[in-house]
Amino acid sequence: MASPSIERRDVDLEFGSVPRDWCGGDPHATAHLEALSLLFPEGERFFVEAVKQLRHHVRDPALIADVAGFIGQEAMHGREHRAFNATVAPALAPRVDRWLRGFFADVRRVLSPHSQLAATAAVEHLTALLAEAMLGDVDVHGPIAPSVRPLWLWHGLEESEHKAVAFDVYRAAGGGYLRRVAIMALATLFFAAIVTGVQLRLRRSNSPRALLWPATYLRLVPAYLQYYLPRFHPNDRDTRALIERWRAELFGDASATAV
Repeated sequence: MASPSIERRDVDLEFGSVPRDWCGGDPHATAHLEALSLLFPEGERFFVEAVKQLRHHVRDPALIADVAGFIGQEAMHGREHRAFNATVAPALAPRVDRWLRGFFADVRRVLSPHSQLAATAAVEHLTALLAEAMLGDVDVHGPIAPSVRPLWLWHGLEESEHKAVAFDVYRAAGGGYLRRVAIMALATLFFAAIVTGVQLRLRRSNSPRALLWPATYLRLVPAYLQYYLPRFHPNDRDTRALIERWRAELFGDASATAV
């Protein structure tokens, strides 16, 4: 199955007035998405560096072009989410950035370049599933305030476009199955723990609901588990129609213009 082309789009979003509970008036859903946003700038910097370390193994011209597109898209995501974070969590955002820089420095000391890339491929699978839910379910993106919704739809579109890049570079670099699935299990635990911790810091709520993730995620469990199959590939989940729909809705014929 051919992957959709990966294009770096130079977006420049204006958030305007952002309500405090901008996801359907629900403070817990809002805190969850804000927690994800706070992780994106430093997380995506790590992903880019992990791919860069091993891209010299890539010989396929199409994948070389995809790597360039992946790097450009991730850099743009980091920039726009950093601006959004400064709007919704100006006090917490710098602290999360500093903590994540230290965390990823430790990850680089502990994990080999191949394992760092395996971690990147793992989290890219997680974010691709979240993106698929965002793009494909109006109950997920519909409640988001109009001033914020373009950020999540654009990000979801591009996560879907480049979901296979880190995985394909990992394979080109000789990465194997056992490392891939072991790192996925570890990455899932760390991802869930970090997102939950940041979510709690955002609202400082004592309510048990503050620990809950969206129920939509339960529907993603079978797709998540597919990653553990020996013959798995990210493009096994055919999201081409979803990608084309949102390319047209967000960008029309001029896919390099701003949202």
